[in-house]
Amino acid sequence: MNHIYDPITTGMIRFLVALWPLWVLSGVYVVFRIILMVYRDRKLARSGIADIDRMDGFRFEHYLVGLFKRLGYTVELTPARGDYGADLIISKNGIRTAVQAKRYSGNVGVKAVQEVVTAQQMYKCSQAMVVTNSAYSQPARRLARANRVELWDRTILIQNILATKVDEKT
Repeated sequence: MNHIYDPITTGMIRFLVALWPLWVLSGVYVVFRIILMVYRDRKLARSGIADIDRMDGFRFEHYLVGLFKRLGYTVELTPARGDYGADLIISKNGIRTAVQAKRYSGNVGVKAVQEVVTAQQMYKCSQAMVVTNSAYSQPARRLARANRVELWDRTILIQNILATKVDEKT
């Protein structure tokens, strides 16, 4: 049976075939980007507390995305600007938690707790948490206790990092 193509279809087919090098390059580029992304995620996942201490805030947030995923959470990053005080929204077992990430060298103060309490309401979360590689001031601890905000300090962060490292080896 003869198939008759109209000139437009024939022209489009020839045009697409003529662009095969572009298709190959696009495919190679996409594969390269995926490999690079996987490499960066794995490198970030292997980071220890000393590496975290050298990270900037943005990188720390992305590190926490991977950590919470390894802990079994679903994770959403909030917008970089206008986040209302939460850097991540994590979910597990139907419980949504607003998370404020603070990569600090000193103590985290009251402001971080205030911000995450606001974000908890804004993002309709039932819980709130502040995670730091450092420690908290006493006023921040009191305010967190009064508002039922979970605080992960350096010790708790390290415990969770180690818990996921053990899981990776098994």
